[in-house]
Amino acid sequence: MLVKVRGQLRLLKRVMSERPDLRHPLTGGVQTLSGIIGQLRDDQQRISLERLRGYEGAAAAAYFAAFTQLFAPSLNFTGRHKRPPPDPVNVCLSLGYTLLHYDAVRACHIVGLDSMLGFFHDVSFGRESLACDLMEPLRPLMDRWVWQLFRERTLRPEHFSDDNGRCLLNKAGRQHFYAFYESRAGAARRLLRRYGYALSKRYQQAYEAG
Repeated sequence: MLVKVRGQLRLLKRVMSERPDLRHPLTGGVQTLSGIIGQLRDDQQRISLERLRGYEGAAAAAYFAAFTQLFAPSLNFTGRHKRPPPDPVNVCLSLGYTLLHYDAVRACHIVGLDSMLGFFHDVSFGRESLACDLMEPLRPLMDRWVWQLFRERTLRPEHFSDDNGRCLLNKAGRQHFYAFYESRAGAARRLLRRYGYALSKRYQQAYEAG
C-alpha cells in the first residue's frame, strides 16, 4: 500500500515538474497523498486491514481527481470508471491493469504461490486475490504509461469508437497499446517476481517459526 501511494505521488510530482501549467490543479492531490504517506508510516506497526483500506480509498480519490487533469478535455476522462469504460483513458487503464494482473498470476506460479489466496484483497470465488495484491504497487506505473501513450500521441481519438456509451479500442489502437506494453513490461515482470519471492520467503519463515 505504501509503495503504491508513493508511486502515485511520484507520478504527480513528475508531471508538475514537466508541466508547470498543471501545478495548481495537482497541488491538492500532492498534499493529500503526502499526508497519507505520513499517516501510513506512523501507523504501520499497528494498522488494521480495515483502516488500511480506508487509507487506500482516500488516496485513490485524491489521486484520480488530480490524474484527470493530465489529459485533454476532449478525452472526457473525469475519473476512474470500469464497467463499461466510457472514455479512451479508462479503456487503456482497464486493459493495462488486466495485462499486469495476468503477469502477476504468472509471477505467483513461478515462485510457487497460490494466486487465489490474497491478504489485502478478500478471497472470492474465481478471483486471483494474491495476484491482485502483487500488482497493486505497479498500478501507478501503468498510469504513467497510459499518460505517455496519449501525451506522445501514440494513441489518438481515431483509435477509439463509441458503442452505446461503451468506449472501444480498435484494432490499430490495440496494436499500438500491446507494442508499447511489451516494450516496457520486462521491468514490471521482474518486480512482480521479486515481490512474489519476498512473500514466499516470508511465508516460509513464518512456517518454520511455527
